[in-house]
Amino acid sequence: MSSDLLIYTPKITSRINYALSLFFESLIITPYKVTTDIEEYKNYNGPRLNYSGQAVADNEIFIHYKGLLFDNGVSVQNIKVSEWEGLKIFYQSPGTMPFDVFAASFYLVSRYEEYLPHEGDKHGRFKHADSLAFKNQFIKQPLVNLWAEKLKSILQKTYPAIIIKENTYTFTPTIDIDVAYAHKGRKLYVTIGAYLRALLNFDFRTISNKTKTLFGSRPDGYDTYDYQQQVFKKYNLNPIYFFLAGKRGDYDKNINVESKDFSDLVKKVSGFADVAIHPSYSSLGKTEMVKEEIKKLEDKLGNKITKSRQHFLRILWPDTFRGLASSGITDDYTLCYAGTVGFRASICTPFFFYDLQKEEILPLKLHSSAVMDGTLNEYMFMSPDEAIDITKKLIEQVKQVKGEFVGIWHNDSLNDKGKWMGWTRVFETIVAEAK
Repeated sequence: MSSDLLIYTPKITSRINYALSLFFESLIITPYKVTTDIEEYKNYNGPRLNYSGQAVADNEIFIHYKGLLFDNGVSVQNIKVSEWEGLKIFYQSPGTMPFDVFAASFYLVSRYEEYLPHEGDKHGRFKHADSLAFKNQFIKQPLVNLWAEKLKSILQKTYPAIIIKENTYTFTPTIDIDVAYAHKGRKLYVTIGAYLRALLNFDFRTISNKTKTLFGSRPDGYDTYDYQQQVFKKYNLNPIYFFLAGKRGDYDKNINVESKDFSDLVKKVSGFADVAIHPSYSSLGKTEMVKEEIKKLEDKLGNKITKSRQHFLRILWPDTFRGLASSGITDDYTLCYAGTVGFRASICTPFFFYDLQKEEILPLKLHSSAVMDGTLNEYMFMSPDEAIDITKKLIEQVKQVKGEFVGIWHNDSLNDKGKWMGWTRVFETIVAEAK
């Protein structure tokens, strides 16, 4: 008797291949094979899963399909959310599970709804309040992982001999370097402009602080890198640092990429972390500009850059991910909402990007970031204690399903001053809890 899972479906499409690969290579790790031969399926002596319009054999797991994985293109979906065994479900259908778990997962993970017409926020971003997950109150759950756990339990109960490999929980801390230093490393005209603005506003404190910092008698307020390194070393973590390397603009205000300060910082960080690109606000939809920014950072690093996160979390579906893949990026960490915490794609396991326009899988793995410092403080207006509490609950969700917890911080939010007073405690508590 074979222990491999045989899956029957009347037709194999790229969407079906993608959904089955997601489930049985990433979420439920078990050897499987897909067939369209119904006689082969009926005569198979081992674990069986039927993904079709009707049951065809005894002692099988039957998932009644709803059609999405056999379609092409994008169209408005008639989605009605209900509940089953404490979890929200949609694409309801008769079968071993009362919904098409593969179609529902594909809808969420492919970010199908973000391809549909919608009104973005002032930065053109898909608003969390418009998402199915937020409207139906499951945004703080890795729902696809939880569905997979249900299916895994059914498989193990129905076929005790099936071999399933356990996943491993991981924690990936990340730092975005939007502005490396408060005062150092800027072009002369930028520094002079900052002095003039401060003078016009009679802001003599800024003038004093800037002058002391530039002459080395006062530490730079955004220079929290030694502190970060100490925390990561304490917990034996390998963080990822995303450097903004674009030209200066309204929303791209990092220091001069050609400065010694920038080069020295990249080299310093590379000694204890992975260095990645933070494509600029201005580069959205401009693949050649992204490639130029990657090249600039690679020249400073002396190594290839393979990881990325979009500045301001701006995504142009599917162009952004096509451009990243063509630029040699293998892993992206943008999937996160600025306005709320949780799981944008309702999953906490890395997955490959599916291009709904070309109906193909790209060699680009997406990592969901569950929480960001700015979201907690500047969008949700939480106190440090409230931020710790909500983040602990998210971490517990990820640990439960053995996923990957990704947190986002910024160097300037770790100075423990002003609006960030008390937030180093949040950072250290979350790192300790996630580790």
